[in-house]
Amino acid sequence: MSTAPNDTTGSPGRLLRLTLQVYGNLKNKPEDNEAFAREYLTKVAAIHARNGIEMYQQIYTPPPFRAVLEEMSRRGNRGWVVDDHDITAEFYMRSLADLERVRNDPDFKALQAAEGPYVNLVHTVATLGWVERHVEGGKAVNVQDGKSTYPPWSEMLDMGGLFGTQGRGETQTGA
Repeated sequence: MSTAPNDTTGSPGRLLRLTLQVYGNLKNKPEDNEAFAREYLTKVAAIHARNGIEMYQQIYTPPPFRAVLEEMSRRGNRGWVVDDHDITAEFYMRSLADLERVRNDPDFKALQAAEGPYVNLVHTVATLGWVERHVEGGKAVNVQDGKSTYPPWSEMLDMGGLFGTQGRGETQTGA
């Protein structure tokens, strides 16, 4: 099964996305939070990559951006509920075994221990689902003969493969 995002000859397979929406610690100066985030991200990127995470990114949504979104909703009469979290972390992987390797990585555990003064974990919102990409680089992708190349939802909903080759509940420690 092809995993290339722009492959139009076969199925791109299932790419999972886990999001964690968190609040920053408002007691800190913004420049202190920024310094922490920049240093943390440069270290965590290598840990995620070596443990099988295909993509990791953070989205920052400070109050001025949320205000713009609220105004867009008002003007468009959309009725959107604008989320008030400050940061969304997105993890993209083929199975949850990849995430478990990150979680069990000693370097990650040490790095995560330093988050306390910067991240407020109260009311963290998490989502897990799969990604179906249909436009990339301004071009339609994963479409062949006018149809999606993704497997049917019944296959995507199969939870048996979520934990990779290890089976449910088992973990594997990364090197």
